[in-house]
Amino acid sequence: MTTNKINLLLIEDDFLIGEKLYNTAKDLQNINKINLSVNLEEAKTMLMLTDYDFIVLDLNLPDGNGIELLKWLKEKKKPVKVFIFSINIELKRICLKNGAEAFFDKSQDFDALIDTLKKL
Repeated sequence: MTTNKINLLLIEDDFLIGEKLYNTAKDLQNINKINLSVNLEEAKTMLMLTDYDFIVLDLNLPDGNGIELLKWLKEKKKPVKVFIFSINIELKRICLKNGAEAFFDKSQDFDALIDTLKKL
């Protein structure tokens, strides 16, 4: 059985969390390409240059809120699935309404997020 390998973009400004996500995800067998961005502008540039299948998106970024990126993706008609990974669970409903595939609570759902990525 052949599995399709995916391109994954991680958008996380916290160095330790970003590094942990990156190092854990890069070892998954279904990952073809993985990139890490620390802000919205860099992420938008990466999204214009590479087709990603999935994004793991933090909401509180130094140059704006991840919800802005959800709206930008919809506007640009980018066919990418977005998993929100944030401590700000009050914004869950807004994220899902704006096209997020799923919402993971950063304080307790790291393993659940990685399990989800494994199954892609």
